[in-house]
Amino acid sequence: MGQGDEAKEEVRTLFISGLPDDVKEREIYNLFQTFPGYEFCQLKYTGRGYQIVAFVVFSDQASALAAKEAVNGLKFDPQSSATLNIELARANSRAKRPYTDDGGITTMEKKPRMPVGVPGLLADSVLV
Repeated sequence: MGQGDEAKEEVRTLFISGLPDDVKEREIYNLFQTFPGYEFCQLKYTGRGYQIVAFVVFSDQASALAAKEAVNGLKFDPQSSATLNIELARANSRAKRPYTDDGGITTMEKKPRMPVGVPGLLADSVLV
């Protein structure tokens, strides 16, 4: 596959905003998993406060557009007046740890940060 082939790849990923800040990946999964062509979803922090967006990937663009038409404008959280804003993403997302049909569910968790400059933390691997 050459460089020109990647540029021609159809976008089959939906970008979703308007989500509550306490949304869970399984809620996005439950919303889209019944649509034909659903493959996986991911949540990302935008870096603006606690705002979260989702990316939902389908097997083809037609499936993504059908799901978009069905769900765009949905009131997702009954405690909020916000509605989902869904559009095609600029590019396709790559799977990191997708939900699987065998019940494997991943979660979006913050990775713990290691203290910087604490003596002895990496002494065995640094000093050989």
